[in-house]
This record gives sequence, structure tokens and C-alpha cells, in this order.
Amino acid sequence: MSPLRARLRRWIGVALFVAVALRPIYELYLPAQIPWESTQLGELPAQRADGLVLQDALGADVWASRGFALYRSHAGRPFERAFMLTPRFGPAWAGYSRTFRDVFRYQELVELMALDELTLLAFAGGDAYRVELARGTATRVHALRYYGPGRGRGLMPDGLTRDADGAIYYGEYPTGAPSAGETVRIWRSRDGARSWQVAHEFAAGEVRHVHAVQWDPYGDALWVATGDLDPECWIGYSRDHGASFTWIGRGDQRFRAVSFLFTPNAVSWAMDSPLADKHVMVWKRADGRVSASSAVLPDPGYYAAPLGGERGVMSLGETGVSLWLVDDGEPERLLKLDSEPKPNRPHPVIRLLRSGHADSGVLLLNPLRTRRDDAALYSVSAAHLVRPDPRALAEGAGGR
Repeated sequence: MSPLRARLRRWIGVALFVAVALRPIYELYLPAQIPWESTQLGELPAQRADGLVLQDALGADVWASRGFALYRSHAGRPFERAFMLTPRFGPAWAGYSRTFRDVFRYQELVELMALDELTLLAFAGGDAYRVELARGTATRVHALRYYGPGRGRGLMPDGLTRDADGAIYYGEYPTGAPSAGETVRIWRSRDGARSWQVAHEFAAGEVRHVHAVQWDPYGDALWVATGDLDPECWIGYSRDHGASFTWIGRGDQRFRAVSFLFTPNAVSWAMDSPLADKHVMVWKRADGRVSASSAVLPDPGYYAAPLGGERGVMSLGETGVSLWLVDDGEPERLLKLDSEPKPNRPHPVIRLLRSGHADSGVLLLNPLRTRRDDAALYSVSAAHLVRPDPRALAEGAGGR
């Protein structure tokens, strides 16, 4: 073992010991309630809730997380702490420390889906839990194959979805290339996350990891995106619950995506590629053709959310953080946030709501690792999301 690796392991051991020893104190610093406050996000009037990672929305509930704590805002009221996850003992316990999360700029310790008002599916610490709020219990229902140092983060935010029949899917996300002989899978649960089966398996060496698994409500299809090198970039859809796929493109960076935007006439994505000129790519439902936007994007694409009709928003991240209005496949910048990328740390980005909600009248924005917000949740009226004034953009309006 190299001296650097030995020192790193000792440091992780010390951090873990401190996190475990002081865990009750860390939990005391998790507020029982987090209010919404009026503010501005660039030029956009907004409501802001501090220190949260956006997760899901169902009915009148918006769900978010802070560390391993799960928060719910009902009908626009303040966020109330609803549950505290306790992952299995291990390196993940360092995430109880707010200092640890801030230093390593890693706030996304949980991926959560609301199954109904009182039942949640939560991924944390390398496992999946079925959380029953009425009973105050979290039952471990599934172990992730790729989680932990040198293995992976388990799954990506948009690598989790539910279809029209209620079946739940997630795609595996190894950090690096899987070892020789290891496959990459898409998993499915048909019984409310109680049990899991393999829906689809990529052969060893076909793809590095799964970026996105999302349900297309207009095409009644399950869409999947993989990455990262050219041969590993695949985009396609399945209409038989993942048993087989129609691949609309593969083999180059145009088909490297992290999130899809579904509209009545098209499926769109912003290229997640630092290796090529980046565009919004559009697959037309009518003829299956794929085209690129005329505009070139300044940064890789991350997340997308619909606004109704053929409109939606997409967020870009890594070296810069920005939000773009996309109308019929053409993007225009709405907002730019100051960021300070750091080597070997997660990229700055604006996280968007996984399930979309085009008819809610509001857009939920979650800047992570920007100069103003390490993690904060903003609610913006959809009425303010209009094409920007070209003169204002030329003067740099909307930036921070």
C-alpha cells in the first residue's frame, strides 16, 4: 500500500470515529423546521429554503433531504423533518457531520422517491430502504452492487423512476469502469420496493454506467442513457418494462446524457460531454430523427424539467452553472450562477425535480456548490420563465 493511500485510510478512519462518537450532537443541529423565505435568484423572484437537497414531489408534498434527514413541505408550508435514516455502520456515517459534507462538497447522501403520502423509497449508504412514516420504520430491502470508495455512488439522481403501472426502476452507477466480467444492470420492483429483480443487464464491457432511467409519459416508454466514452454512450427506450430496447443512437458523445426532457412531440437532452461541442439534442417522435440545436452550450448538461407544451428547462454544470429555457429544442440562457469548481470534488450544478410536474405552476431549483449556495431549494413561478431580453443578456443580467 502506498504511503498516500495509507494516510488517506487513516484520515478516513479518524473522520469516521469522530462522526460516530459525536453523531447525537450532529443530529441536534438538524432543525425540526426549515422555512421558505422571499428572495431573488438572479433576476427571478423566488422563495428559498436553506440547506436542502431537492428529492421528489407528490401531490401537495415536496420532499428534500439534509444529510440523512428527510424533510417534507406540504402545500407550500415550511419543511418539517419527517424521518432520520440510519444507514449501516461504515464510511457513510461520516455524512452525519455537516463539516464533513461541507469540506467534501458532497450533499447528496440520499436519493428519495415518494411512493405515497406515508411511504418512501430511500437510497442511502449503499442500500435501499422502504420507509413507512406511520410506523416510523425503515426496512432495508436491497443492497447496491456499486457503492463506496473505488466502486461508485450507487445511482444517479435521474437514474430512478416509476412507470405508469407503478413499477420502480433504477440504473447502476459504478464510478469507474467495472472490473473484468462485471455487468451493469437496471433493476425493477413491482411490489412497492419490497423486492427487486433485474430488468435489463448490459454485458461486461458494453457500458461504464447508467446515467438516466426515466419514464416518458407521452410515449409510454422507459428511457435509458449510459456513458461515458464513445462506445459506452447509448440512448434508447423500452416498451416492455426493460426486457428489450430500441436504441436511437450510440457510439458518440451526442448520445451522452444525464437527463431527458419529455414533451408531446419530442425527447430532448443536453449533451453531458466535456469532450465535444455540446448541443441540445432532439429526437422527434413523428419520424425518429435526431437533430442538434443551432446553439452551442458552454458546459455539460445535467438535469431537465418540463414547463408544458414543447417548453422546458435544462441545467448545465461543472465549470459554470446556468439554467436554460428550451423551446422546441432551442436553448436560451435564463440564469447564470457564480461557482467555484474544485478538483476531485463534485461539480457545481442546479438540480431539478426528478418527476417534472409541468402543470404545477412553479419550478423547483436546487443550486449545489455555488458561491451563494452550497445547497438551497428555490421555488420560482413558471410565469417568470420567459425568453430573456437579448439586451439584458448582452449586459450580463441574471448572473451572480
